[in-house]
Amino acid sequence: MNHSLVRRVLTLCAMVAFQVPVIASSDELDDIRGQLRDLVQRVDRLEHENQVLRAQNEVLQAPASRQERSPPEVPAEKVEAASWASRVAFSGDLRYRHEQISDDTLNAQGERTADRYRERLRARLSARAQVTEDLSVGIGFATVEGGDPRSSNQTLDDVFSRKSVDLDLAYFDWAFVDGGHLIGGKMKQPFFKPGESLFWDSDVNPEGLALAYKRGVLFGSAYGYWVDEVSAPENARTSDTMLYGGQIGARLPIGESNLVVAAHYYDLSAGQGGAPFYNGNSNGNTTVDVGTPPTAVLLYDYQVLNLMTEFNSRWDAPWGAVPLQFWAEIGQNQDPDDLDTAWAAGFAFGDAADARTWQFGAAFHSVEKDALFAQLIDADLGGGVSDVNGWIVRAGYAPVKNLVLNATWFINHRNVDVPNVVGQTDVGYDRLQLDFNMKF
Repeated sequence: MNHSLVRRVLTLCAMVAFQVPVIASSDELDDIRGQLRDLVQRVDRLEHENQVLRAQNEVLQAPASRQERSPPEVPAEKVEAASWASRVAFSGDLRYRHEQISDDTLNAQGERTADRYRERLRARLSARAQVTEDLSVGIGFATVEGGDPRSSNQTLDDVFSRKSVDLDLAYFDWAFVDGGHLIGGKMKQPFFKPGESLFWDSDVNPEGLALAYKRGVLFGSAYGYWVDEVSAPENARTSDTMLYGGQIGARLPIGESNLVVAAHYYDLSAGQGGAPFYNGNSNGNTTVDVGTPPTAVLLYDYQVLNLMTEFNSRWDAPWGAVPLQFWAEIGQNQDPDDLDTAWAAGFAFGDAADARTWQFGAAFHSVEKDALFAQLIDADLGGGVSDVNGWIVRAGYAPVKNLVLNATWFINHRNVDVPNVVGQTDVGYDRLQLDFNMKF
């Protein structure tokens, strides 16, 4: 309704009322004039209230109109940075270790090796980035002493010296088919190992190309790794020491338990007659001297067939379900006629992972002198050499998640079959490790 128009009409009527000839009494005219004045005032008030309501309505509608407007545009570089960050995951761990070593080996003067006590640190940090839906890359760094492929430990020594950090991982992982992966670079071992097997040191990150496959109960892998690149001879291509291998296996459900069976084979190509050793040490494999000055080279090839099994179940203990594991494996080098077999077996109760969980296990290992390529076997078992046997006992407790306290005791014998340089056989070697492990 147009209140201004109404007001003008009423005003006009009032003017007419005041100017028309007198056709009624003066009292009646006064009454009419009063009513007209009241109507004009009421119209004024209504017009004022209408203006106020219109202003309030505009204020109330302002947020809604702002919400209807498109949100402010975020700069493209910020959107891209946020997207990249969401595709990168970091992980790492820190371990502090107290270690005691008792070695009965005699030196050239017939004196027993002194017991050793040391404190050690290991720190590792890695990142994994999802480049595309099917392609990821990983890179990792770890503390190390001299580039040792079987250890990331740093001994607390040398007057608070700086500790070295080296490239530990650098790989791509392409999921080219459902369940299939092509991995290239310096990578984690892409094959299954049973229980606490020490045939491969867990710190060894091989370098080369690998295929890994897992579908249903079946799994497998194949790889070609560069061990030692030789550049001097004209036939350097064929002289490069390579490690070719593969594995096939199955994880079979048995009720709420499962049984894993697998076969693994590797061949150290062009290793025989060469010296593919870290730090010039054959780690117990048989060598012969050639050339002038004499150089120690491998006497045998290493064509190792490894069969393994692992059974996983749970024990319903009075205090709750406890994981159980039993495992065994045997390996044999197909080249030598003797001292060519390695075997191991063990068990584990519990799993020190979540808060207030524990684990206990034990295993026995026997590695004859030329059963395995000794550059790969665990660096702590008998000091990291072949021709060794003995027990490994482990216990662990996690007071909180991501913090585990471990104790490991190696009760081993070295030079089991072949005497050392001073004629000793069956030499006692004990190693105690107390670890404080933190993961993030």
